[in-house]
Amino acid sequence: MTYDNLILLCFISFLILINAQQHDDEKDLPQDLYQSIRSSKSSFDAQFQRGQCPDHFFQIGNECLYFATDGKKYSWYQAQRVCIRQITRSLERQTSFVLGKTFIQPTKGVRQLILNTPEKTKILQALFREYDELNYAIQLPTDYNTLQRCHDDKEDYWPNYCVKPESPNATCFETSELGSNHICLRQINCNKRYSRLACEFTLPGNPELTASKFRHCPKARGLHQRLSVWAWVLVAVGAMLLLLLILGGILAFIRNSKTESTDIKQSIPERRSTGGQIIDDVSRPRNDSFIEPMLVRAAPSNVSDTDYLQLQSLKRVVPPTIPTTK
Repeated sequence: MTYDNLILLCFISFLILINAQQHDDEKDLPQDLYQSIRSSKSSFDAQFQRGQCPDHFFQIGNECLYFATDGKKYSWYQAQRVCIRQITRSLERQTSFVLGKTFIQPTKGVRQLILNTPEKTKILQALFREYDELNYAIQLPTDYNTLQRCHDDKEDYWPNYCVKPESPNATCFETSELGSNHICLRQINCNKRYSRLACEFTLPGNPELTASKFRHCPKARGLHQRLSVWAWVLVAVGAMLLLLLILGGILAFIRNSKTESTDIKQSIPERRSTGGQIIDDVSRPRNDSFIEPMLVRAAPSNVSDTDYLQLQSLKRVVPPTIPTTK
């Protein structure tokens, strides 16, 4: 076998694989995209209409939504793949969605339905109420578990979980029955559970919806959350300055106290200098045995005598020495 024949054989095999894949895609493509088997009800059609979307799609805001009705079910990941590849290919065949001879590409292509607006909840509930259609494989927005619900007894069309998910990062969900014509969201096995197909795309020329539109009530933020980073820096600097002022005041008080005690000690001299002589402040005991004149009150001989005060000499009495026997 020549080299040219080998190349030709590989090329033919590649074409066969492409045709087989296209045939499989056509086989798995929901048939109701071409012919709807859902009966028309005025109550539903009056609320949800095609608008600018292709056939069998419903316009919700700037998005076109598609819900399969043929009963065929897919695993969650298969549903993603069908929306991205096969529904996009089917749109190319609809002449009603072609401007001139150019196919209008949806913004970022077709995707699995993301439940991020109350209007999408309304149409899912209407499908359940009017046509008993449930178990659509859907995605949840990234902020679904972070937004705070209001809990004010007002209808916000924010579906609850049927059972709280095992993990906050769960991704695979389907719609289920809650009762009283309401739906809930049930976590499913992404590969083993088979659900119905729900797809959407954004109309050309419009931005893709990235944030949820459910009515939510943010919690009142505390002081720590309200203040910016620079405000906290200013608070920290002010606290440090206040602490330094307090410490400075304490140190100044201690220094002044020491200074005052030193001044008091220095203001009481132990000795005074007078005329070049040092005089003791405290009287010394006198050891000199000299005679000092003193006034001694003598017993008056007569009461009328006024000269009873006489100047007498007073000798200092020296106690006698007691001999000690040896």
